[in-house]
Amino acid sequence: MYRSRYLTSAFVSLMEKRYFRFEKLRKIQGKVAILGIDMQGYFLNPLGKAYLPSSPEFLNRIKRLYEFAKNKGIEIILTKHCHEGNILSKWWNDEMKCDDTSTAILEEIRKYGNKIIEKNTYNAFLKTELEEHLKNKGVETLIITGVMTHLCCETTARDAFNRGFNVIFPIDGTITQNEELHECTLRSISHGFGVVISIERLLEWLVQK
Repeated sequence: MYRSRYLTSAFVSLMEKRYFRFEKLRKIQGKVAILGIDMQGYFLNPLGKAYLPSSPEFLNRIKRLYEFAKNKGIEIILTKHCHEGNILSKWWNDEMKCDDTSTAILEEIRKYGNKIIEKNTYNAFLKTELEEHLKNKGVETLIITGVMTHLCCETTARDAFNRGFNVIFPIDGTITQNEELHECTLRSISHGFGVVISIERLLEWLVQK
């Protein structure tokens, strides 16, 4: 699968034009939390094994959202992914070892996290304390951000919806290998699972909450 540096302002504007649905955003109420999925050097550091070329643009955009959330008192939950000897290891013919420095959450992101949850599959809810934590905190709406758009982020967004959470899926708040994979996820999420929106418009909405 090819990798490209695609996360441009033009791409974000086009995706929002195609997939943002104001009538769905208007229905969303309740306490909000942000989930930052797998913000690890393995994907986001130029030396990482699965480095994503749009990482510089992505990190600039996501830190703006996280900084706003921190100042507004919105909880940010980070996940750390690692897998050894499971189905993902077989599928990708690779392992992400928990004690490898490349799987550490980026320090520039870690400082925003109120809580870190470890996972070993695409779904951040599966065999973790995420759902219990969100419900104990009274969270009704989950903003999905992180890595990768079409794998862990989409899988988690779909399950969040099935578990009764409102889902917001920022266009430039997740990242993957190329624009084709990214748009496929946005199309599916917008159709049946959550609100697809730019970080810019999301910040405007959060200001009003």
